[in-house]
Amino acid sequence: MEEKTLSRRSFITGAALAGASAAMVGLAGCSPAESAPSGTGSSGGSGAAESTGAHAWLQPAPALPDISSEETYDVVVIGAGIAGCTAAQAAAEAGASVLVVEKFEGITAHGTDIGAVGSTLQEEEGVDIDKALATRLIYQWGQSEANYFLIKQFVERSGEIMDYYIDMANELGYEVILNSEMTARSDWDTLDDRFKQFRTAHKFTLPEGSSLPEQPWNVGYFISMVADDAQANGAVFEFETTAEQLIKENGTVTAVVVSNADGYKKINATKGIILATGGITDNDEMKECFCPMALRADKSDYFPVGGNMGDGITMGKWIGAALSPCYPAPIIHPVNLAVMGPGFDTCWLTVNRDGMRYCCEVGFEPIVTNARMNTPGSVAWAIWDSHFVEHAQKQEPIKSASFIDGLEEKVEQAVADGAFFKGETLQELADAIGVPYDALQKTVDRYNSFCETGEDIDFGVPERFLSSVEDGPFYASNVSAWLLALPYGLRVDQNSQVLDEEDTPIGGLFAIGNVQGDFFANSYPVTLPGTSHGRGMTYGRLVGQALAKGETIDGYAVGFED
Repeated sequence: MEEKTLSRRSFITGAALAGASAAMVGLAGCSPAESAPSGTGSSGGSGAAESTGAHAWLQPAPALPDISSEETYDVVVIGAGIAGCTAAQAAAEAGASVLVVEKFEGITAHGTDIGAVGSTLQEEEGVDIDKALATRLIYQWGQSEANYFLIKQFVERSGEIMDYYIDMANELGYEVILNSEMTARSDWDTLDDRFKQFRTAHKFTLPEGSSLPEQPWNVGYFISMVADDAQANGAVFEFETTAEQLIKENGTVTAVVVSNADGYKKINATKGIILATGGITDNDEMKECFCPMALRADKSDYFPVGGNMGDGITMGKWIGAALSPCYPAPIIHPVNLAVMGPGFDTCWLTVNRDGMRYCCEVGFEPIVTNARMNTPGSVAWAIWDSHFVEHAQKQEPIKSASFIDGLEEKVEQAVADGAFFKGETLQELADAIGVPYDALQKTVDRYNSFCETGEDIDFGVPERFLSSVEDGPFYASNVSAWLLALPYGLRVDQNSQVLDEEDTPIGGLFAIGNVQGDFFANSYPVTLPGTSHGRGMTYGRLVGQALAKGETIDGYAVGFED
């Protein structure tokens, strides 16, 4: 087959998936525990699984197709996103022969921030993060379901790995800064642990006047950079090539069968196979089974469409891998493209369709979006009054500088565009958004009493973010919930090696990125902004380097040391 070169196409087409779909019918045995029956053979099938007749990942693997050719590499990486490209670069740089197979026609790159802790850039800007506290907070967000040692490894190692790639970026003419916009705030490290956020968001960008090609998403600069370097070190990328089945022999995964326009071929891996296939964002059947709350989001914004179908889960289950026992942590943000971004950049009183306040309004994404999706009809409204300029400055004294100029005009334009609603009186606003006025007035009166005393006895919003609703005109915005990605995958140990149903490592098989289970659980935390991309980068480099050397990453064990 003729080798394809890297495509610069970014898959940013403007198309977005619908967030919710019709409920799936005939689904049984859907919970993580139930969908991972014990006693499965190498095919991943069992009598109980076959009786459901529903899910491909619970069925025996299909018969292997006729193989037209066979190739051998040291390391095979399945998936060309941030985790897969970083793993390929690390393994190739360390001297391994590397093949990357990707079912689409180019690398996948989107998003803004890459999280890391302890980088030289952070040191230079006076950012000193307590790593033990950061690890503990991420673990606590997962309700102690996740693997503490996976989190600790990321927190401890991500800074040095980020430094390596910052040096590479600087040599190529890119610039790396600490981001403090959107979900990355610069002064939330002083808040209580419940809301604490550290400056971990590293943003790759082009300096002014650069002749390098622009990317629609900042993470694209990073992924293109590492993919180019991987190729320069001999890694082979085969696009429009789909991984179909893993082959396990004597307890070890030794090969993968892939398909492309030329037919099926077997790719042997002498040192290991790395799954970097993404999560389950695009698979409504898996969402219904493992994370039904995600179906209540307004929309799914992942691309390319069909990119995250849980391929790694299905292939892994077919050879006896276990699913993560953690409840997934969907990355759902209150994305609001209008000025101020209610729930994203600002924190206002929020009410459900019945006019009742229902949550803590601090713009910490899991708090805002999880609560929104549990409201009647999965709809809610942010409410503010005519003093929004001073309220915004009080809430975000640093961040508001980026949007405060001409804010009144921008808000009125948002009203004219239909993004915001306005009423000269609270009654008019209630009518505009379809909320019962009497209930809304009672809610506003109670909320205003908290603003006056500075103590929110209902939901504990800190005084800084309490913003009274007293003087008209009054404004409202829908509180949105956009599914950006849904990490969920296979159970792994602290080396990111995939485990079977008995929690025994499966030889030769590793999972990184959003198919790496046990890192997030329950709620995606923004305590460390950019963690999803950051763990992809960190484990990509750690696992890629280790496999090239015929080792594992030497994850924390009994008597672990910092």
